[in-house]
Amino acid sequence: MEMEALVLAWFVLADTGSPLQVGLLGAARFGGIFLSPVYGAIVDRFDRRSILIIVRGYNLLLAIVFTILVLLGSLQIWHAYVLVSIGGVGRMLGVVANDALTADSVDQSSLSSAMGLLRASLDISRVLGSLLGGVMLASIGLGTAYITVTFLYAAAAALAFAVSIRSLPGARDGETYLSQIAGGFAYVRGKSILAALLFYVFLTEFTVFPLVNDLMLVVARDLHGLDVDGAGVMRAVASAGALAGAILAGSFRNTLRPGRTLIVATIIWHLITLAIAPSPSYGLTLALFFAWGVCGGVAFVMLMLGLLAETPGALRGRVLGLRGLAIFGLPLGLVLGGWLAETFGVEFMLIVHGALGLGMIALAYLLWPALWSMRLQATDGRSAGDDA
Repeated sequence: MEMEALVLAWFVLADTGSPLQVGLLGAARFGGIFLSPVYGAIVDRFDRRSILIIVRGYNLLLAIVFTILVLLGSLQIWHAYVLVSIGGVGRMLGVVANDALTADSVDQSSLSSAMGLLRASLDISRVLGSLLGGVMLASIGLGTAYITVTFLYAAAAALAFAVSIRSLPGARDGETYLSQIAGGFAYVRGKSILAALLFYVFLTEFTVFPLVNDLMLVVARDLHGLDVDGAGVMRAVASAGALAGAILAGSFRNTLRPGRTLIVATIIWHLITLAIAPSPSYGLTLALFFAWGVCGGVAFVMLMLGLLAETPGALRGRVLGLRGLAIFGLPLGLVLGGWLAETFGVEFMLIVHGALGLGMIALAYLLWPALWSMRLQATDGRSAGDDA
């Protein structure tokens, strides 16, 4: 997916020269988030392993269609928009099923480690996908790069059959999908900590995650005059930082105060975004993006740890579905960032994203001050206050 995102974003940027078009293409990948509450109910009703297998087969089918268009020399901009939008419909279902399966496979005492490993696997794929996608597109062209993407999708589909965890279908008791979705909303509404965590999902997706998605190409090109392979290196460095942050956060087996760590990491994350805006040297920009990634990796693990630890297994699909709905901030941020970069310049875009994020953090603290003092249960049942 990371290789595909980089390859298609550069294809659009090279063909149109428009950062706004890049942002719109990135937003199209997340069209399925509007169905996330339904996906959450599906994940709570059916075997999650089977869902994952179906979604990965769906991704492979779309990749084959893309490859055929590329090899025939028929791929056009509108094809990219249509196929990416169709792929986005199934993308979020796969994310919800995968995250729920990860939580199903461990007990709460190992949840922070599991979330660290989950995030680390995503960041490793982003590092390799960014480097390989950029180098392959620059050296061997779009066709061969997309053949490689298709083979990797095929491998992912095959590996889904190796997942041994099977979730039992949830007790339905005559419940409709609508009543299940309403139950998920009611559960979140009754727990202010979950509402605060979901707001942080929207916040980070809106202000900072667009940069490591398609807008990273715009930053690389406009700030430092880089080509696609150089943009891939910059993206890989940010992802390597996120990998380091995820490993760091996951190494604390009994992280009992994820809310406090989340708030601090997110503040630093946005301050670094502001520091990138003055167009520092290329080397300093890479160093800043590495630190930027570390904060993102830590924040992601703390967010997922808080959400999953505060949610019983029978409701995890629905709460993760609402998390998917909060990811709506990412397409909004991509479109806003693309428009700002095209209209006012990439430096202004970075300043706006950083300042908006800091303002939203302040708002979140006023609305949900309890997040700062959030405590999880220790593995032996004691509260965090019993520990040093």
